[in-house]
Amino acid sequence: MINESEKPISLSGKKSDLAYAALKRAIMLRQYVPGQQIREQAVASEYQCSQSTVREALINLSKDGLVKRTGYHGTHVTDTTLEEATALVRVRLTIERCVAAQLHARRSNLDPALVMGILCAMDTAHASGDLFRCSELDRDFHAQLAIMAGMEQLAPVLQRCALHIHRFTLGSAEVPRHFFQETGVGEEHRVLYQSLFQATVQQSESAITQHLAQVLQRWAPSLHAAVGADQF
Repeated sequence: MINESEKPISLSGKKSDLAYAALKRAIMLRQYVPGQQIREQAVASEYQCSQSTVREALINLSKDGLVKRTGYHGTHVTDTTLEEATALVRVRLTIERCVAAQLHARRSNLDPALVMGILCAMDTAHASGDLFRCSELDRDFHAQLAIMAGMEQLAPVLQRCALHIHRFTLGSAEVPRHFFQETGVGEEHRVLYQSLFQATVQQSESAITQHLAQVLQRWAPSLHAAVGADQF
């Protein structure tokens, strides 16, 4: 069951970023299902904004790969298949391990305050039962780690990988959503952050690997199995 905070929001303004955020939430939570057409006029009426605002939001969503715009055929929601999600997890693991190694090398010069704000926001989102907001903050957290590691060009790649991995896991019916209330997302990431600065680089890489493995085991066991034990 979807939490009240995860339902599409009503918009009174005309800003495309608000329409983008509302549509993105709806797509990620499968209120719009893969293959479904998104009609600009209907969305504009629902969100009480202009059709041009919705169009701009859809263009941005197409850049994320969440929708596909095909001229006269309209705009349709895309999908993230198990095969794609599996490949994305493997790419993400490679990047995250590189980030962990670089963070380990820079550990004496890092400012933890850069991630503390994200972690506090995670606590708030978790307390309100906002699963989608937690996923957004999770992507911000891991992108920030890449930036702190001096790997800024990889931050958007991580964001893209995580976005579609999250789309797969959030849209999965494998795990009851009430389980979300039993897990402290912010605290898990605090533990991860501390674990990235172990005695050796190998231990730091292992920490991020095990974090991702545990998340997949919790939310999408089929994806964890498809990625393979040899990756973890």
